[in-house]
Amino acid sequence: MNKKIWLGAVLILTTSAVAGLFYANHHAEQLMAGHIERSNQQYLQLAEQGDMPPIHMSYSKLSANVITSSYKIQDLHIGLAGMGDLVTVGQVELIGLQRDGLPEDGAARLKDLKLAPKALASVPPDLAAYLSTLLMELNYQYKYKAKTGELTFQQELRVNHHFSLNYRFALTGVTELWQFAETIKNMTPEQQQLQSEQPNYLPDLMKKVGVIGIASGSLEIENKAFLQQLFDQLAVAGLSADFATSQQQLSAALQQNPQIPDVIREPVLSFLQQPERLKISFQFQRPPTFFQMQDGSAMAGIETAEDFISFASLTLKANSN
Repeated sequence: MNKKIWLGAVLILTTSAVAGLFYANHHAEQLMAGHIERSNQQYLQLAEQGDMPPIHMSYSKLSANVITSSYKIQDLHIGLAGMGDLVTVGQVELIGLQRDGLPEDGAARLKDLKLAPKALASVPPDLAAYLSTLLMELNYQYKYKAKTGELTFQQELRVNHHFSLNYRFALTGVTELWQFAETIKNMTPEQQQLQSEQPNYLPDLMKKVGVIGIASGSLEIENKAFLQQLFDQLAVAGLSADFATSQQQLSAALQQNPQIPDVIREPVLSFLQQPERLKISFQFQRPPTFFQMQDGSAMAGIETAEDFISFASLTLKANSN
């Protein structure tokens, strides 16, 4: 008898937990759906005021998982109200979203992203037909360390599995801007609007941005014949030279410019001759702030390209892992 009671209690608790999870997920889905609808209304209001185009979002299905703080949006359409789609996305996955404050880890993944015919209306027909076949994927993620005020973020764009462009940056001194963003996020749209209309809003925001420093970063291109194909399509449309011609012109310009250091010239030439992979990375021992870059003090004492390469620990690598 005791065993039956114990099993029954476990079953009731399990059923309750599952039901609670389903309810929490459903509630989160409703909140996200409401957010998208409010965004559409706000975009329309701004469009009526002449501040931006009438952007509109729609989707076929939305799901949430409160355990992983993630949302999935299926068949997302982004376009102009009453005018058609500009972009379609097969699936959007948002990870790390929360109702209060900003999550210190977050990510977004967009799969099967395509340009819609409306976005290509002004492009020559043959080029538009080619661009409409491109299937893209976009991945973005960030991590914030509250103890140190460091923020790292990276993004990768892939096209038809034949081309990728990814970059990564690490920033310092982000604490004030992060706290400001958290405050804004917890406001209602009306409160956000009132805040943005205050005379000190933009100057205060620029002060918070100005103290941010750039610690390190990298940019990498991986190409599997995509660039060659793209340039040739642009050439057919009369918008640029074909790839072979562009390759020759850029190579000649690099070889004939004595001011370009060899540590830059040689990897870029290698990539132009065999365009497979190119990676640029840098790391500052003393991260310059945006204020210092704006007033020029960040470049004090740097007279030549070699000085800057040493200052930024700049490296270029071509066609290597």
